[in-house]
Amino acid sequence: MQAYFLEGSNAKYFFFPNTEETIISQSKFSIIFIGAEVSTKQKVIIKQLSPELFDNQSAKLKFFVEASVSMKHPGIVKTIDLVIENENIFIIQELIQGPTLKTLLSDKRFYDYKYNYFFIKIIAQTCDALDYMHKSGYCHCDVKPDNIMIVQKYSDLDIDDPEVKLIDLGNIKPAFKERVFDAGKRTYNIMYGSPEQIFGFDNFIGDHSDIFSLGLVLFEAIAKEPALNTSNPMFIKRLQAVTPVPEHYRIDN
Repeated sequence: MQAYFLEGSNAKYFFFPNTEETIISQSKFSIIFIGAEVSTKQKVIIKQLSPELFDNQSAKLKFFVEASVSMKHPGIVKTIDLVIENENIFIIQELIQGPTLKTLLSDKRFYDYKYNYFFIKIIAQTCDALDYMHKSGYCHCDVKPDNIMIVQKYSDLDIDDPEVKLIDLGNIKPAFKERVFDAGKRTYNIMYGSPEQIFGFDNFIGDHSDIFSLGLVLFEAIAKEPALNTSNPMFIKRLQAVTPVPEHYRIDN
């Protein structure tokens, strides 16, 4: 196996790009590897912009925005470094061990109502992370079960006191402002998108957009099925536009 070395601003990193075992995920936009810092051997995430997008200015700018936003909060994934070399761009991030909320919601062992408080704690911690992000002037813009990770330090999950990390800052943007890049096709999951995202009103996307998405995640965590259980964009647009809001009550009434 041939290791690939990256010279970062404060450290040197390595990974094995041609080994399937080190690839966590791959999309048209990026490839995500497990790597390590050379001196400490501490494992890290190495996210590479897909090489065929190197000449795509919008894609590169989107990548740079993700790398440049510094979120120093324990509930948000930490970006460590940005490396540019040989027409390749890499973001170095902390490695988080554990399942996503999506993985837990697909496991029928967690369908028992006794785990509802566990899921509520996960959502509460995600709220705290989003609150920090919103006060910093940014919106996540892709809140969904796939992007909420539960840290697993030991063999079993800590059901009583879960540690949560909000991941994937690839769609982050300043609140109530148009993006500085053209994202092209939809880059969020339509099942969790807010009305302003669904209808393309980019400059109306703000704190409330993430809260709307998190509300859909909370519904799914408790009901064990998505609130908008379809991937048909036209049907979801219709639901968002014409479905009346059900009668509801304040919890303290």
